[in-house]
Amino acid sequence: MDEQPQFHEVEARSVLETGIVGLDHITGGGLPRGRVISIFGAAGAGKTVLGLQILAHRVSAGERAVFISFEQTADSVLEDMAGFSWGADGFAEDELIVLETGVPTDLHVSGRFDMQGLIATLLAVTDASGATIVMLDGLNALLSLLLEEADERRELLRLTDWVRSQGLTVLITAKASAENERARTRAEILDYQTDCVLVLDRLQTGNAISRTLQVTKYRGAAHIGHIVPVVMTNNGVEVVIAGGLASETLAPGAPASRPDQRMPTGVEELDPLLGGGYLVGSRTLLSGAPGTSKSTLAAAFSLAVVQDGGRVLYVSFDEVRAQLELHTASVGYSFREPLENGSLRILEESASGGTPEESALRIVRAVDDLGANAVVIDPVSALTGSGHPFADEALSYLLTSLSQRGVTVLLTSLLHGAATVDEATKSNISTIADNWIHLTYIANGGERNRALTIVKSRATAHTNQVRELVITSEGIELRPAYVADGDVLLGSARAQKEEQDRTEAWLRAVEYERGEAEILASMAELEGRISGLGNEVDLRRRDLERLRTTRDGALERTATALEARVAARRSGNLANDGDLANDGEGAHE
Repeated sequence: MDEQPQFHEVEARSVLETGIVGLDHITGGGLPRGRVISIFGAAGAGKTVLGLQILAHRVSAGERAVFISFEQTADSVLEDMAGFSWGADGFAEDELIVLETGVPTDLHVSGRFDMQGLIATLLAVTDASGATIVMLDGLNALLSLLLEEADERRELLRLTDWVRSQGLTVLITAKASAENERARTRAEILDYQTDCVLVLDRLQTGNAISRTLQVTKYRGAAHIGHIVPVVMTNNGVEVVIAGGLASETLAPGAPASRPDQRMPTGVEELDPLLGGGYLVGSRTLLSGAPGTSKSTLAAAFSLAVVQDGGRVLYVSFDEVRAQLELHTASVGYSFREPLENGSLRILEESASGGTPEESALRIVRAVDDLGANAVVIDPVSALTGSGHPFADEALSYLLTSLSQRGVTVLLTSLLHGAATVDEATKSNISTIADNWIHLTYIANGGERNRALTIVKSRATAHTNQVRELVITSEGIELRPAYVADGDVLLGSARAQKEEQDRTEAWLRAVEYERGEAEILASMAELEGRISGLGNEVDLRRRDLERLRTTRDGALERTATALEARVAARRSGNLANDGDLANDGEGAHE
């Protein structure tokens, strides 16, 4: 009988979740379990924090971990951990074991040095504690004791082979230094010997310095290899990438959108133009040049939300809180009461005081702290126009985070000079919005007047007509545009044209009245003439009737006389006949 081919089941890749949502996303679920992972970075890049954060999460998940430092004391490590939300205070001593094996700077090595002592220590500690994950912090300090490059290769291979044989997951942090050829070679050896490599770095743009993370190697698994921004917070290292947001970040009962619910815009005339207001969970962009009332519309929206029982976070990049309160109150939108009762919070941000990813994280934290269901970012162009390489990534992260929380977002965008809707489209800023309202000036007759146009509104029937926007001491009013000969007239030009049209209408009315009077007079004259002719007709009719009566009487008498004679002849009245005959003859004569 023919031998059947043997198929061997391939074990699915086992991953170790790090608890850092963005990192788990770019690594396809986590780091490889039972493998060696290198974390490279310059001094202060966050290597130790990242490793400890991963260890803390694994301990919280029920595993035991060992941390061995070659550069710090155990006490200093524990003190550093205490500054984070996942500090060591919440762990028992046998859950997270912190050891120090500092290498003295004046140590002189004579003879052969190897990793056997380290391996023996690891074996003893892991056997005693049952630890499954180990971190070797600053291993390059130990490797520097090896005199030859070949020794480093050999001992690293010894260490990595032993780790894999034990099924341990080992994190190794090391400096990514280019200070000398030996340091570069050491990094290359470590990179080659390990299964997964994370690189932490810094990127300076102007005065802003961003921290970055890149997965440069991950054996046997697909991963995202481009550089992503990270921020150091009290939660440790946070990866700012939109795709890394987990469903757990959703607020309870907060879907991304609620098409059956709407929020008021704060402007009575604007609500019906948008089908009743902004859809809950939607994003609205207000674009326009300086002074076109973008912030005023944002203030109107904010007050409408809090008056409806909501909570609003107003993020201001342009003005400090005192200025914003003063300016909004001057046009009828006072923030004093909602600020005092806590339904409105103003978060002051500076486009030049940090990085876009830092601002994005602060905004999300503030939304969670306030429990806000609406956010105003004024202006969002402070982020998108910063020229920072991670501006788009930070904005995407921010908007995705807010959408997952069901937050309704209003964004203002500053267009400089005579920028138009086309310019906003070319800059791609319009693609982030469900609703896009463009504000502009229309100059006519020596005046510049504000105008509002709804460029788009997804899933909503809306007007395409221009509206005049007027600011009064009681707020914003929208008035229908006055179109004359294809031109949109606003302000004084509109008033003059309306007055001209009213005058022309009055003149037409006067002309109509004059024509009507003439017609009525003519009709009256005709009716008088008709009445006179009617009387004359009546007289003639009566004369005719009298004539006919006389004629009929004469005819009747003649007929009666003839009948009488005929009757007499028939009765034989000869005398009468003779008389008649004589009478006839005499008459003849």
